Amino acid sequence: MYTYAVPSERQIDVNESLKNITDWLKKYNIHSSVKTSQNGLVASVELSNNKGEYLTTGAGKGPWSVVGAYYKALEQMLLQYQFISSDTSVRYLRHWLISEERHCACLFGNILTEYDDGPLKYSRYYSLTNTHTYLVPEVLVNPFHTEPLIETDAFQFLKAYSSSSGWASGSTFEEAILHGANELVEKHHMSELYKLYISHSQYTGSFYRVSIPSSILEMNPLSTIDLDKVTLIMSTTELGSYFCACILESDISPMTLRSSGVSYSKYHAIERAWFELVQTVEFFNPIKHEKDIQSANFLNSVEKLSRLVKLSNFNDLPIKDLTALRPDLHSFYYHYKKLNIAINKNRSSLLFRTAFQTKNIWFVSVYIPGLERFNIIDKGKWVIPLR
Repeated sequence: MYTYAVPSERQIDVNESLKNITDWLKKYNIHSSVKTSQNGLVASVELSNNKGEYLTTGAGKGPWSVVGAYYKALEQMLLQYQFISSDTSVRYLRHWLISEERHCACLFGNILTEYDDGPLKYSRYYSLTNTHTYLVPEVLVNPFHTEPLIETDAFQFLKAYSSSSGWASGSTFEEAILHGANELVEKHHMSELYKLYISHSQYTGSFYRVSIPSSILEMNPLSTIDLDKVTLIMSTTELGSYFCACILESDISPMTLRSSGVSYSKYHAIERAWFELVQTVEFFNPIKHEKDIQSANFLNSVEKLSRLVKLSNFNDLPIKDLTALRPDLHSFYYHYKKLNIAINKNRSSLLFRTAFQTKNIWFVSVYIPGLERFNIIDKGKWVIPLR
């Protein structure tokens, strides 16, 4: 059996993390059922209450897929059923735009000046590096936000950009922050890759193709994925981490299947993207197929976006041979320190809010002003401004 050596970017032992989360679920009479693939590299966890009523499902991938699935299920459940922020306020749009509580790097500041004034609900976020706090429109950062009685044009604009990215859980505060930040960077760079692909005038990142490390394939010898139809693309991010996207031409969907990962380990970034692709194929079902049809129909309705349905032909990108790349043994503290150094070096701000915490379970939202965390072309939405 293949021995896996790469840290999972978790601060404490994986088995201890799993015990902490299962003990908490049992304490509150929340039942869980686990399903795994034959090789254990893909897992799903379904949560239900003490009446047997379905709550939510989480999916995990990779060597520690089960603990990942538990955390994803917990995140979904807390967001949908438990989390109600007391640290919110309602402000008029014009008041927020000119206040010091709007971060100066907020992407939407200039665009929102074109909209009529009106009330919006804001959530308070805290800086990781200083004592400043900022207000962020709730619709941007809470996928289960409450709908206002009167929906303004500004609200509708921001709603199109809403995303669950940036929400993350962990056994410690630092662990949750690292996971949330990596997810934000991942979504941002997937969007930048899309911009490159459709010849958008402005994008960031220097992208190149890579070959998949042979040691990753050794972990999944039973995979049915045709490697000849897979393209791996990488880039170094603004925060010094590595971004990897896996793209698979497949007959099971009208959309080319795609996945991505970010890490301060080049190997781990590739591994995360690869196993997310494996997870997508493993869990592909009629519901996902219908969503892909809707997305394809939408993208095909906009000429500039139609190329994103079938991502192919990245031959113009340079290629690097990484088949011999091996796992590294960097600790959690290496990853977390690299993130903090990059934030300070780039003069960026990492903002957060804590939605839930116990002694050994944390659930946070991370927001990095200036990263285009909402510019994701996915699920039938065109979220790069047309103007």
